[in-house]
Amino acid sequence: MSKITPNPAKALLRTEIAARIAALSTEEKNRQSKIVYDKIINHPWYKSANRISLYMSTDQEINTAPIISHIKQRGAKAFVPQYAGGKMRMLLLEENDDENTMFITRHGIAQHAKDQKREDAVETGGLDLVIAPGVAFSKSGDRCGHGGGYYDKFLTGLRSNPETAPKVVAVAFNCQVIDDVPTNEQDQKVDEVIYAE
Repeated sequence: MSKITPNPAKALLRTEIAARIAALSTEEKNRQSKIVYDKIINHPWYKSANRISLYMSTDQEINTAPIISHIKQRGAKAFVPQYAGGKMRMLLLEENDDENTMFITRHGIAQHAKDQKREDAVETGGLDLVIAPGVAFSKSGDRCGHGGGYYDKFLTGLRSNPETAPKVVAVAFNCQVIDDVPTNEQDQKVDEVIYAE
């Protein structure tokens, strides 16, 4: 497998957006996260989805914890990423799985430890909706991720069968939505970007 050559435009964009997010106050992050939460839980794609993948957010991202709670409350299944051996799987969040019981990666992301056995979404019926993270997005759905290519590979796999491909939305702070996002042929678009404005 060939190593992806880093794109200097993307590297610069990641630095710029990180600075913009760092400049947001905790109150502002909470305000925007609440608006995004309300938009997500009222979205028709979300309402009709029973198998939803999303991510355990860090404080540099829209807070996904309330969305995870809402998914569980309504009896749907929430799946979160586990990164291991260069591959990303989506594993079921069980009742007591949270930041306190899960492994924290060197990037500060909570995920299931290798010895925690959980249902794998792709192996057991797929997904209805993917709520994807990222660094920057255009309104038309272009996405710049963190540079590992995990989500692009994962979405490429899910979309290989159009019959079962889930809808993909991204959640973002307003400062992450820009006019133009540099992309290449590996980059997967999202169907919609949900942000506070």
